[in-house]
Amino acid sequence: MKRSLIPLAIAGVLAAPAITAMPAAAQDYEGAVKSSLPDFAPAGAFKGVTLNIACRHLPAMDFIQSHQALFEQHTGAKINFTDYPENDLRSHIVADASNKAAGFQVYCLDNNYIPLFASNGWVHELDSSIKPAYKLDDVFDGLRGTYSWDGKLYGVPIYAEVTILYYRKDLLEAAGLAVPKTLDELEAAAAKLTQPPKTYGIALRGLRGEGMNVYPWTEWLRSYGGNFLSPTMEPVFNSAAAIEGTEHYSNLIRKSGPPGSGTWGWDKVSSSFNAGRVAMIVESTAFYPTFIDPKQSNVVGKIGYAVVPAGPKGAYPANYSIGLAVAASVTDAKTLDAASSFLQWATSQQMEFARTAKDIGNEDRKSVNQSDLLKSKLDAGYIKAVADGQAITKKDYRPMIPQWREMGDLIGEQIESVFTGGKSAKDALDAAAAATAERFKAQGVAGKARAYPELFADN
Repeated sequence: MKRSLIPLAIAGVLAAPAITAMPAAAQDYEGAVKSSLPDFAPAGAFKGVTLNIACRHLPAMDFIQSHQALFEQHTGAKINFTDYPENDLRSHIVADASNKAAGFQVYCLDNNYIPLFASNGWVHELDSSIKPAYKLDDVFDGLRGTYSWDGKLYGVPIYAEVTILYYRKDLLEAAGLAVPKTLDELEAAAAKLTQPPKTYGIALRGLRGEGMNVYPWTEWLRSYGGNFLSPTMEPVFNSAAAIEGTEHYSNLIRKSGPPGSGTWGWDKVSSSFNAGRVAMIVESTAFYPTFIDPKQSNVVGKIGYAVVPAGPKGAYPANYSIGLAVAASVTDAKTLDAASSFLQWATSQQMEFARTAKDIGNEDRKSVNQSDLLKSKLDAGYIKAVADGQAITKKDYRPMIPQWREMGDLIGEQIESVFTGGKSAKDALDAAAAATAERFKAQGVAGKARAYPELFADN
């Protein structure tokens, strides 16, 4: 995505096994956070240890920081948080890890960074250090999967999202339109709902970047049958199917979007919906809290929610998560134990219930997801939309490879020019594919079979 407000992603609610959850009524959630500390570390166990944590401001992360004193008082450890803007965080942790600078013991790490960090040996595997009190099986299976590499766990989530269709119920009803279930219906509805200069049918991200335009554009790529790579790492995202998907995405922006939206990021897309300027957006669950907040939104009470519309090859909601990982530069056994214990306590079931009780959501655990506490706080339509999306989103929505961000940014730079009218979809994707192939050749990965053939195209 990415944008981090107060997301309440409801993952796996339709098929998750029964999990014993804390009761919603008369529950001392804060007390449970404090009383759980001995389950993760003995009193005074980490006296003299300092943990430097590279992170960024997220509601869930801020909630953890607001409770750090509990861990420090119980264990004797000292914790220092360094908060960076989103893109700066990524550059700092890559530099710290690749240069073996050892400036940080814990990283706040995107799940799509796991292949890069794990394959380079920049983070510790966690399987051997997970304590029974952590209840790892309570974490949604898909999230555990995105924090794994070669069958080993390298991180634990603190935030997760999918994309859904947000739409104006009043505008669709007035136009006699049903909620779009297919991408063809979405285009037709967007065209009919475009009444400039007052209202436009849709807004989508056009701004370049793997976490900007590529994030939702991938839904169209996959929905029309496109893929990113062949089994031997040749770019195939300039196929006929990929070009078709890109043209449909571009048509929505250029024909039914506000002027200039070919260079919009998530901020302008979400603010235009909040302001009532656009009838529909396909965006992250992160924005739900702002859309229902009367202090921020002009469309409170007018919003509907649905799973993303399907193309000829199905529906592909985007997904993203960020979590905590232990830097490989940590070699001292006591410090390693302190880092692992902290990230488990910080993302524990007790902590997640406590922050959900404070309306600081994003449910990464089945127990919280199925709790009466959560159900008392969310719109039922939203719950269903996100549940439907989480049920079909793919772990490998984007290729989980170390080279993803570089490749994604190359694609994002080129497709922005399609959305602004500067290039055809074919020319843009051909250029991105050629640049990617050149990089892969220089890096020595071109022509080499990957260990996960299911990530790639069939031919």
